[in-house]
Amino acid sequence: MDPKARARATASTQEHLEMKDIVDDLVVTTSGSAALLIQTTAVNFDLLSEYEQDNKIYAFAGLLNSLNFPIQILIKTNRIDISNYVNYLKAQNQANMSEGLKKQLQIYTTFIQNLIVQNDVLDKKFYIVIFYNPVASITSAGILKQERSDQKVALEIDKLVERSKIFLYPKRDHILKQLGRMGLAGHQLTNPELMELFYNIYNPSENA
Repeated sequence: MDPKARARATASTQEHLEMKDIVDDLVVTTSGSAALLIQTTAVNFDLLSEYEQDNKIYAFAGLLNSLNFPIQILIKTNRIDISNYVNYLKAQNQANMSEGLKKQLQIYTTFIQNLIVQNDVLDKKFYIVIFYNPVASITSAGILKQERSDQKVALEIDKLVERSKIFLYPKRDHILKQLGRMGLAGHQLTNPELMELFYNIYNPSENA
């Protein structure tokens, strides 16, 4: 086998990923930028009253209008296996309870079983991503514009991380404040949470 072909065949999967490292709760990319991820809670909009829905819409509009920097909204969906939960419900039927409770438990267990057959049980998680790119500039139109490759300055990771914190932390705090006004709770993902998130993204078969 040709040496170059052998090298391509044995190359680490990590070499093909855009993520270079995770440092101090920040994702460092191979292109020399960094990102901060905020996980946020959600609300069931359909269950809200019309007044509450209007308040949520106005609050979300306020968040968008307050931004002077780009963000990315990421929704991650996983299928959930709740067969163990069904087995647990069936086992409870043997417990010492009244006939009325047993009947209600049977009805509920049947409902859950039908739910599994007719629909996928999904778990959704919501993230807001903020980026810091030291080699990007903002045009007069407010559009993020990448500078030419010959103008890029390679930064050591530690310097990149320090600069990223100065740029990202005020924006993180602003978004968390705006989420609070919407009645949502958010937090910045930590190193272990980021590693778990990316592991699950790149190993979807293990979460099926």
